Amino acid sequence: MPEPGPLRTLTKATLANTVGNGLYYTVEVLFFTRSVGIPVHRVALGLGVAAVAGLLVSIPAGHLSDRWDPRVVVATSATGMGVVMAGFTLVHSFLPFVLLNVLAGALSGAAGAGRSVVLGRMGEGEGRVQVLAYQRAVTNLGMSVGIALSGVGLAIDTRGAYVTMVLANAVTFLLSAGYILRLPAMAARRDPPGRRREPMTVVLRDGRFLGATLLNGLFGVHFVIQSVALPLWVVEDTSAPRWWVSVLLVVNTVLVILFQVRASRGSGDLSRAARAYRRAGLLVAVACALYALAHGLDPVVASAVLVLAMVAHTLGEILSSGAAWGIGYGLGREDLMGQYQGAYALGRSLTGIVGPSLVTALAIGLGPAGWLIMGGGFVVLGAAFTPLVAGARRPGARALDEAGAS
Repeated sequence: MPEPGPLRTLTKATLANTVGNGLYYTVEVLFFTRSVGIPVHRVALGLGVAAVAGLLVSIPAGHLSDRWDPRVVVATSATGMGVVMAGFTLVHSFLPFVLLNVLAGALSGAAGAGRSVVLGRMGEGEGRVQVLAYQRAVTNLGMSVGIALSGVGLAIDTRGAYVTMVLANAVTFLLSAGYILRLPAMAARRDPPGRRREPMTVVLRDGRFLGATLLNGLFGVHFVIQSVALPLWVVEDTSAPRWWVSVLLVVNTVLVILFQVRASRGSGDLSRAARAYRRAGLLVAVACALYALAHGLDPVVASAVLVLAMVAHTLGEILSSGAAWGIGYGLGREDLMGQYQGAYALGRSLTGIVGPSLVTALAIGLGPAGWLIMGGGFVVLGAAFTPLVAGARRPGARALDEAGAS
């Protein structure tokens, strides 16, 4: 844990929330299908609607986080999420399930936008990237603990066990909200005297930033490879044992926990962040080639090649994560941090929208050739950040220019 102070408090909030998330995400679909009795296709529909709700809320919530103390936005949203989670245990039909998911999606989007501002206020440049990297390592640790604990409930496999885990997740949201409110107050952004209040659509006129948002969202498809394409590939197209999927995900989690902070050093500088993205693209491309190579090998060799692929993939992941933070905050305006980070989240939503269909069509539909095509795509995407950030002005200078123009 960090020394006593704001970073330790923030870490406690992150750890509490992610342990609960690990508990819930493991049993979410099982709870609603097996315990509540909602068909799986309807559960998928409800989760999709929730994602859309979060997408629509991102920029307005970010704008609100510029106008209010962002801690209040995060804590209020987290408290609401706790109430919604508890409400899920009372659901017995599809309509309330959908309505609660819409509310949960909106609250999650608001919390994410506000949290981006809270994290952004914890430092500047390189210091801010290091805070974000540390919180991501803590997130992986918390999720791992939650997933491990969920195994007990899955083994019991009763409604009481599932309800207990859902309620435990609700409590962690409340704990997280309490820790967030213990952070030092963060002053709302104030407009200079005589300057017209800027609308929440300023970011939509920033072509360079929107370009970075799009590239970051497309590059984030590599996360979907881990969660969707890789398990299917290992089980259906390699001779590695089925349980090897779990081994690969453990390798990923451990590497992120151990090396995310170290690998993110230097990403607070825009040009260095762009170079890190280029290296990340090459590493993920190597991983895709190794995933393809595992096809047709004997079980032992295939298992070893898959581990090497996951190591390369994870190194690319942690490099791209640090680079994404450096570019997302570095290209954004400091005085409109909430609005800009709310828009940046739209790229991550793009990952969830196009990712599953894309990686399934390429990796599973085309086989090894599809993996190589994806690898080439990551090389191109990683390299595209260098010309994008070339000549970009510092956010502080941009804000001063905007103020002078007004």
